[in-house]
Amino acid sequence: MLPDDLLRDLASRSPAELGALLAARPDAVRPGTASFGELAGTLLSRGSLRRALDALSRPELDAVERAVLLGPPGGAVATVPPDPPWDRLHRLGLVLRDGDALRLVPGVEEALGRHPAGLGRPHRVLAASAARLRGGAAAAPEPGADPSRTDLPRTVLPRTAEELAGWPAPVREVLERFRSRPVGALPEALRPVDPAADPLAQPVDWLLAHGVLLPVDARHVELPREVGLLLRGPDPWAATPPEPPLPPGTRVPDRVRDNAAAAAVEQLLRRGAALRAELRDRPLTTLRAGGVGVRELRRLRSALGTEHAELVRLLGLGELSGLVRLDPDTSSWRPAPAPVEDADRTGQWWHLVRSWLASDVVPSAAGLPLADGTVIGVLTRGTHAPEAPDVRRTVLAACAELAERSPGGHGTGDVVALARWRRPRLARALDRWGPGMLTEAADLGLLGAGALTAPGLALAQDRPEDAVRSVAGWLPAPTRTVLLQSDLTATATGYLAPDVARALTGLAEPEGHGPVPRHRFSERSLHRALDAGWTPSSILAWLDEHGRGEVPQALAYLVEETGRAHGRIRITRADWVLTGEEELLEALAGSPDLAGRRLRRPAPGVLVVGSGAEGPGRRRGPAGRDGGWQELAAAVRATGTEPALDDVPAEAVGTSPAEDPLLLLEVPAPRLPVPSADEIAELVDRLTGRDRARPPDDLPGPPPGHPAVDPAGRPTDRSPDSRGAAPWDH
Repeated sequence: MLPDDLLRDLASRSPAELGALLAARPDAVRPGTASFGELAGTLLSRGSLRRALDALSRPELDAVERAVLLGPPGGAVATVPPDPPWDRLHRLGLVLRDGDALRLVPGVEEALGRHPAGLGRPHRVLAASAARLRGGAAAAPEPGADPSRTDLPRTVLPRTAEELAGWPAPVREVLERFRSRPVGALPEALRPVDPAADPLAQPVDWLLAHGVLLPVDARHVELPREVGLLLRGPDPWAATPPEPPLPPGTRVPDRVRDNAAAAAVEQLLRRGAALRAELRDRPLTTLRAGGVGVRELRRLRSALGTEHAELVRLLGLGELSGLVRLDPDTSSWRPAPAPVEDADRTGQWWHLVRSWLASDVVPSAAGLPLADGTVIGVLTRGTHAPEAPDVRRTVLAACAELAERSPGGHGTGDVVALARWRRPRLARALDRWGPGMLTEAADLGLLGAGALTAPGLALAQDRPEDAVRSVAGWLPAPTRTVLLQSDLTATATGYLAPDVARALTGLAEPEGHGPVPRHRFSERSLHRALDAGWTPSSILAWLDEHGRGEVPQALAYLVEETGRAHGRIRITRADWVLTGEEELLEALAGSPDLAGRRLRRPAPGVLVVGSGAEGPGRRRGPAGRDGGWQELAAAVRATGTEPALDDVPAEAVGTSPAEDPLLLLEVPAPRLPVPSADEIAELVDRLTGRDRARPPDDLPGPPPGHPAVDPAGRPTDRSPDSRGAAPWDH
């Protein structure tokens, strides 16, 4: 049943206050909510309360924990006017007004978790649980039970810090291990204990025998809350700094910051494209146990020219953005079919960033240690963390606060310390994932030389359009020309337009991994281009259009000679159908490389070759993964000519897709969708404007002995019995 005082508290808020509450508690914005009772039920749900507590800063969380652990029964926490922490807690709907005091809403204590403030559960709870573990009902002392039984611990809890200080030193040393966390590992925690254990020689057994440490399972014990409070002093929260840690920053010139960030963005996009190209040719196979093996990572690192840590983050970003996908049929990682490289580079960056913000994949988690002594594998479930989006937002917000109040560059420790102060319930996740996420943010250009960039600040302040605009200013316009040299190389003068890069890759072999694309022409690369539908004249025309200056004579000669030797014999796959000059086909038919194959001549200039060895009494042999193309091509080359393969479809050169290829990729959906401002305003109107002539039906009257109040909390001149006589002015 919903508490009446919570319903009155919600109804007393102005539309602006209700809007602020719903913006701070977005999970409460539901389309079907039509009354304060339904809203209160949502706000009091365990999940909503936990998410609200996760958003509290260190002083605010300390205030709630102090009220739960040290406050009076009933949850009264402050008098009006409240201190600043309680004022915000009231705006968040975690406390409500009850006359002249504020009171915690029901369920806050349970939502804090089993160990609020790192303290154990009360002794009575632990003792009852330990009794059940030690033997069920038979182990629990019944009224009038024999006090001489030795199978139950005899409770000797200290009542004061002075009494605790008088215990033997070995016992106090054991208890000090429980100062920051209430649960500890202890093998055979349920073993029988001797009440006469010597505290000097057997301090753990003595604590177990006297009920100071209580088992929670066969391998763990827990320190009761009462003893934990004595260990920490009368007020465990007194030492918490009231202000956030804001150390001075290191001066970083804006130009240095932006140059570093722009270089990181360009490198990320370039290496992402190289990764997709490499996986298109040679997919990344996975181990039977999951993840990627060392050999495959070494091969990929050599192909891309990257360090191991950068490669791991690059693979993780590819996974979370959908640029690379696991093929369930082959258990290998392949590039997504969408032609992402044809999209605008600013759009590619924005897809990566918004996927990073929403995904639960943590690319930098690979290699972190696990509790069993192993490490998190690359591209495994171990890199997934449900709290990752919250941690990223918190880290970015901490960077923005440091940049505003202490400009300059800041180390990882400074950022994580401020983030822990702002979101203490995320402290463990921040310690584990935070440093790596800052490195990921630098890869994405949100940090440069340790300082927050303009795109990073815009994202922290929820201004994505400004972030995209800033990155667009960093990235130069694509170029459409290459520098052709007599050593048969083509060097780009900057980032190549997608259609030009695609054409150049079809004509020449990529060479090197630097920031400027470099390609080398060869007979092999030109034969591949001729197979794809190019002709010598179209190649020379393309080089003349996109090359700076005249086409080098050596390159033009290579194109012409390769064109003359190409396609004098053409291979069409039926089994294998070869067409060309009749005398060349006759020479090929007599080649020893085709001995044992069945040959047919259906017409002059046509030769059909069986795809496996055949003959009387012989079974057809395997033709290999490529159907025997390599063996047949080698036989053709032995005649002094280069074969051309007819069944490769010709590609249109210099074309780009009509639609944005990024539309084919999905951005990870947030676990909790964020409502828009219009949705919040609509719900506020529904709650406050449903019937302005009378109070809502689900709103109870004021409690006995309290004057009637209007929605703003002001007393009215009507009696409690005349509740329907005056309108509610919202």
